[in-house]
Amino acid sequence: MNYKEFNNNIKNNAVNPVYLFTGPEQYIGHMMEKTLIDMEISRGLEALNLTIYSDKNLDVSELLATCETLPMMSKKRMIVIRKEAQFDKITGKHDLERLTFYFENPCPSTLLIIYWEQPDKRKKIYKTIAKNCTVVVFEKLDAGEIQAWLTKRINNAGKKISRSVMGLFVQRSMYLVNEKKTMEMVDHELNSLIDYIGDREEITKEDILLILPQSIEDGIFKMIDYAMTGDKGQALLMLNQLYQEGESPFGVFSLLLRQIRMLLMVKIYTKKGLPPKSVASEMKVAPFIVNKILKNGKNYPIDNLWDLMIIGADLDAQMKLGEIDQNLALELFLMKIE
Repeated sequence: MNYKEFNNNIKNNAVNPVYLFTGPEQYIGHMMEKTLIDMEISRGLEALNLTIYSDKNLDVSELLATCETLPMMSKKRMIVIRKEAQFDKITGKHDLERLTFYFENPCPSTLLIIYWEQPDKRKKIYKTIAKNCTVVVFEKLDAGEIQAWLTKRINNAGKKISRSVMGLFVQRSMYLVNEKKTMEMVDHELNSLIDYIGDREEITKEDILLILPQSIEDGIFKMIDYAMTGDKGQALLMLNQLYQEGESPFGVFSLLLRQIRMLLMVKIYTKKGLPPKSVASEMKVAPFIVNKILKNGKNYPIDNLWDLMIIGADLDAQMKLGEIDQNLALELFLMKIE
């Protein structure tokens, strides 16, 4: 079950006794957990009906006893096993047998939530949960979902934002192109933005540019552009600026190769006659990213990009083997961009 399906079930009051929360967006899981607490536990009685396990060495006997305890003056008793409790580390045969029995026969007055971000689907305990309980996978949101999420957040804060400014915020957040970027980070940036505008109602483009400054990816594109137009000195100045902002040579090199690879893929797909929207679908990225790459890389020949990928792969191997200094390798690579 994905986030949308789970959210719809909650809205329809279709709540199951055991949930396994998996996937990279555990932050969204925490928000769904809060929604369930508000739904299932009478206000003011959380201390009597909510148990959270977050310590290592989870005591299975204590957990099962709590699961079988009836709620007090509330619809449900809720139990949450955080990832810190290391549910996945339970290995005792007797404990696993008792857990299996519970998952096959859960207490109807108890709502149990287990956080297991990357479950081992080969394990018997996972298979038991998947068969008898509900697995909710919190994947990263797509372009439509993140905009819907942000729109709701902004409306709740009593603010307004135009579609174009919303697109700029999503773009500057880098959520759709950076696998490590989570909705928790995006929410933090949005809260900073809302705090910044204060009593003002409308969020403007200038607000976004100030609160979410240019990303390293934009800097990488400019560095490539300087190098390809022959301005090596400016490219090296940009490289030093990235170092001053805390980026490591290897990190910059990895992003540099990634951008060149994406440029090459976009060029290949568009040469085949695919429109930007279809290219985005093939590459599994947002359409605005393809449009941005097309705009920034329109003067980059495909043959040059192929050559750079080969040179980059060779330098990457030398760096990882310690055969060349990282700073020197990166500077050499910039010199070969033309």
